[in-house]
Amino acid sequence: MELGFDAVGVAAVAPLEAAAHYDAWLATGRHGEMRYLASPKHRERRHEPELLLRGIKAVVCMALCYEPRPDAALAARVGRIASYAAGEDYHLVMRDRLRVFERELRGAPLHSRALWYSDTGAILERGWAEQAGLGWIAKNACLVSPKLGSNFLLAEMLVDCDLEPDNPFTIHHCGTCHACLDACPTQAIVAPQQVDARRCISYLTIELRGPIPRELRPLIGDWIFGCDICQDVCPWNRFAPPAREARLHARSLEGWTLERFLSLDDPQFAELFAGSPIRRAQRSGFLRNVCVALGNRREQTAVPALLRALALDPEPLVRGHAAWALGEIGREGGADALAITGALRAAAINETDAFVRSEAGMAGGGIAEG
Repeated sequence: MELGFDAVGVAAVAPLEAAAHYDAWLATGRHGEMRYLASPKHRERRHEPELLLRGIKAVVCMALCYEPRPDAALAARVGRIASYAAGEDYHLVMRDRLRVFERELRGAPLHSRALWYSDTGAILERGWAEQAGLGWIAKNACLVSPKLGSNFLLAEMLVDCDLEPDNPFTIHHCGTCHACLDACPTQAIVAPQQVDARRCISYLTIELRGPIPRELRPLIGDWIFGCDICQDVCPWNRFAPPAREARLHARSLEGWTLERFLSLDDPQFAELFAGSPIRRAQRSGFLRNVCVALGNRREQTAVPALLRALALDPEPLVRGHAAWALGEIGREGGADALAITGALRAAAINETDAFVRSEAGMAGGGIAEG
């Protein structure tokens, strides 16, 4: 707690109920393209923490709060970014704390072998946190604490020394509430504690490397990296405290807009989002998301930037989603409708990439039907 964590608990090493739940989730294919999660190596390590640290006796679980309420003015300018990702990369913030903790554990009087994780390896983080008494796994599959809500990040320290365990959290306090299931625009929460990643906005805007399915694009709204909806509606987040760690506060991104993001090349993207979780989406995935957000906003002011992206962006993924966005705006009519239609028709004929030709053709056809 002196290192700045907001909660800590100790879990005894024992079989986790979460392990069977995880296997069942994988069996349904709901992990999407995250195939590494189903690899034998990953699955074995999640079931057998002894494979991670020989002689393991306990798992110390920690929670660190991030800012739960994003700046509405910032979101209006640059689109919506999941609150945990609005500041510095949490991996870096956690690393600095956990390295200090690890050094202290290895020193006198414990002389413990220790190994830490924070969303960085094959470990069932929420299962261990539940075992350590930090909270319960809610219907939206997030860990919820009665004191902190769910707007926090998790970290674990595996140790080979004897520590007195805390009582596991055995009661789920969601009750009859199903606000998260009702609020999810893509219906990704298919049942309590069952999230289909293939429909989840966080997965679609971060982990998915290819095109976002056309039928899901209108449901994403203006989220450009991650999503907070199922947490925002959770009644337990009325108690979510502000982040004490300034590095997790949202960056201002002064001077940037959704339209201006489309001008980023690879070096500029890397520079702008250095030290940010947003780099995980890569430039092509991030600008794909920006195009979808602009298409859903349907603002005429976005047309020039989208026309440039359709004609000049080096990535087919971006050009194809720019075509879709132009189609959505074009169906609204307006002064740019003819320019949009002409650009889409030209792309449907002259584009070298089959995906972009298809997107342009469908987008142009949608305008004609409208």
